[in-house]
Amino acid sequence: MPQINHQQTIHAPIDLVYEISQDYSVRYDWDAFPDYIRNLDGADGMPFVGREVEIRSKLGMTMRVRFVQVKPPECAAVKMFQAPFFIEQFAGSWVFQKANETETVARFCYSLSAPKWCAFWLNPLMIKYFSFVAERRLLGLKKYCEQRFQAA
Repeated sequence: MPQINHQQTIHAPIDLVYEISQDYSVRYDWDAFPDYIRNLDGADGMPFVGREVEIRSKLGMTMRVRFVQVKPPECAAVKMFQAPFFIEQFAGSWVFQKANETETVARFCYSLSAPKWCAFWLNPLMIKYFSFVAERRLLGLKKYCEQRFQAA
């Protein structure tokens, strides 16, 4: 399954970076990808293993994912259970590593594949698109966290 990995050093403490990354009440302030995100259980709050979330991108693609690993403030990982017909598999993890007291290395890792009948031509396009998305999301998270940390 093709993989995408991007990382950024964020000048903010790991606890703040993790909290902002998982707080849907501020997600639209920094994340250019989602049109909307909603917890399928209807509740607010931080993720937990088993929580299911629906995400619609600004391109109109809707995907449902389930959290398979949650370890604050180090990682949150999801696996897709429903998506557009052209995505057969998707899993993603956001991993955070404390560089020092005021710096965090954030890494977004995605694994994805198209159905076999179109994987030859669609996988490279999906890799390019999701790679672009991961870079933009990381830059948005970096900018937002650094502004919040400096303001504190």
